[in-house]
Amino acid sequence: MSDIAKGKVVQLISGGPQMSVVDVSDYNGSGKDDTEKCVWFDAKSVRCEDVFDVAVLKVYEPPSSASMRVTRS
Repeated sequence: MSDIAKGKVVQLISGGPQMSVVDVSDYNGSGKDDTEKCVWFDAKSVRCEDVFDVAVLKVYEPPSSASMRVTRS
């Protein structure tokens, strides 16, 4: 079972939009809760929904807001 739970914001490991996990279940018939139904909005604000294997998802982490300092030597 994945540590990604219902309500988490996730993203495909390869990138893409932020998605909300709305259900964790056995959508692929493996006998394990290893697939997650996610929802997101596309560029035209259309609601999208699909089921993903947990192996292709990661918890979304916003980019660091730390400022970068450049110096010349």
